[in-house]
Amino acid sequence: MLAACGGEGGAGPPASGSAGLDSPDFTIAPERESLWGVGALDGEDWEVFGDVTDLAFNQAGDLFVLDEQAGHVVVFDRAGAHLRTISRQGEGPGELTEPGSMALLANGRLAVFDRSRRGIQFFTQEGEYLESAPFDPQRGMPNFVRAWLSDGSILTDIETRITSTADGAMSVSSGPVGAESERPIIRYGPDGGREVRYIAWDPPPPTGEGASTEGGSFQFNMSPIRAFGPSLSFVALPDGRLAVVDSVDYRIKLVDAAGTVDDVLERPVGPIRVTDAIRNAERERRLAQLGQPTTLSSALGRLPIPSDFQEQMTAARRTTIERMTFAEEIPAIDDLALDFEGRLWVERTGLPGEEGPIDIVTPDARYLGTIQPGDLRIPDAFGPDGLMAYGETHELGFPIVRVVQLAPSSQLETGSPTRNP
Repeated sequence: MLAACGGEGGAGPPASGSAGLDSPDFTIAPERESLWGVGALDGEDWEVFGDVTDLAFNQAGDLFVLDEQAGHVVVFDRAGAHLRTISRQGEGPGELTEPGSMALLANGRLAVFDRSRRGIQFFTQEGEYLESAPFDPQRGMPNFVRAWLSDGSILTDIETRITSTADGAMSVSSGPVGAESERPIIRYGPDGGREVRYIAWDPPPPTGEGASTEGGSFQFNMSPIRAFGPSLSFVALPDGRLAVVDSVDYRIKLVDAAGTVDDVLERPVGPIRVTDAIRNAERERRLAQLGQPTTLSSALGRLPIPSDFQEQMTAARRTTIERMTFAEEIPAIDDLALDFEGRLWVERTGLPGEEGPIDIVTPDARYLGTIQPGDLRIPDAFGPDGLMAYGETHELGFPIVRVVQLAPSSQLETGSPTRNP
């Protein structure tokens, strides 16, 4: 559902509307209509958001909005009318404490991952609480959700373990799990099972010095950081495979259920060589982001940080940024997303502080065009019929949700059909 036109990326698409992955860039300019928005500074409980952490559409085009602070899910129909509110803040059956992610599953259920409650809460889409699936934190549990599978399994590469010491104290550790040069993608099943889904490449850790500070009962340690290291991005495809990005080059691995790479999608787009000007710009960008209030999140919940210790933490972060090292190249791919029709939206990396272009490709190796920076961003949720939702902040500082729809007048070729309910 994208209108193609000429532009900086080329003279336009081939007559078929798609090309091979080795094709030069051609620009597609999305035509869309703003449908509705919701969010208020003051009003009804369902329209005053605290912290929107996830959005999801169902097959009918209803939008589910997860509010972590309020501990509930608000549902709107495709015209923006409030339909219902699911759950509430609390620790009882069917209540939510620190919900960070949700998914609409193949069986029609709504699944909500609650980190503080260390498991998944299941509801009907009408709001009836069904059951919970707890994780054993001693064996490991997701620190946050990278992707959901259609059966309610969670995929993550960052997990948390909680252990007790001999004197009764509790130890909480969170971070990537794996040996040097590997980064496991872990599948946590709703039955409590844990398995390695795929082992992605992880570059050697950065060298140099970090920084630390402590005050009262808090201790804050920052490891050395290296800018422009290749990140790990992955999405679950409708056919059960994973699309994984874990390298510097423009390379998307398609990984089957056995963890085997059975195909690779590549385009002739190289990484950006890092120059002194890029290093200075990135350091200044990170320094400009310092000074914002911080909370520490763990499986025990969010811990507020005293104001005097906030200043010490900021100073430690500033020191670490000043000491940071840089990779020699900026990876070609910055982010990856899957739309409702099974197409991959591949955001290429821009220069520090700048957006990169977005390629639309299909898992069967067709290139459908490139959206130029400054046009359409990857949404927080894709829906049917070109619906897209964005979680944003109003100019007065409160959270809002905005819904747009891509014009049906010029349709983009589809990928493989989705299995979302």
